[in-house]
Parts: sequence; C-alpha cells; structure tokens
Amino acid sequence: MTSPTSPVDQSKLDELVELFGALEDVKELFDEFFEELPPRIQSLRAGVAGASCSEVDHAAHAIKGSSASLGAIGVESVARTLEAQARNESLDGADQLVDQLEQELANLRQWLSENGLLGS
Repeated sequence: MTSPTSPVDQSKLDELVELFGALEDVKELFDEFFEELPPRIQSLRAGVAGASCSEVDHAAHAIKGSSASLGAIGVESVARTLEAQARNESLDGADQLVDQLEQELANLRQWLSENGLLGS
C-alpha cells in the first residue's frame, strides 16, 4: 500500500488501524480532516494577506497537529514551517508555502483515494 513517495507514514497508519480497530474508522478520520480544512486554509490565506502572524500561527498549528496525528508527513512538514515562520514574526514567502501546503494536501487526497482510505 505504501510507496517510497507515500505522503503518509505507514507506521502511523498501522498504529491508527490498531488503535481504532477498523480501517473504516481510520477512513472517517481522514474524511473529517478534509472536511475541517477549508476554513483553516482560508484563515492561512487571510492571515498571509493581512500580515497577521497570529492568524497564520493558529491555522498552521491546527493543520500541523491534525496532520501529524494522521501521519500525513508532507502536510505536517509544510504546516510546521508556516507555524515557525509566523512565530518568528516573518511571513516572507508564506504565500508560496500555502500554495505548497495545498499541493501536499492534493497529493495526500489522491494517495488516500488510490489506496481506498478516503470515503468521499
């Protein structure tokens, strides 16, 4: 199921399946993750446009935490970078990082769909 370029940490995925007991429950977690994303991405975009480090920090932190708990390593990495920049009160290049984050999310969604891990 996992390739060398997988956007998901297979050991974390295995841990989730063991914890929840069924792959269907893990699918629901990913579905919920994607359902919660639009307002967070909107907050990131608004924060970058308005030069609001606190808004970027808050949204990036939320995305980082939820993606880390699901093992979405590419998404987590970019969100971590955005969060660190915001905490250092520097949003230079943050708009490109948000674009990169959205690309990582698209890659994740595609991988999950191809591997039967996304319900919608």
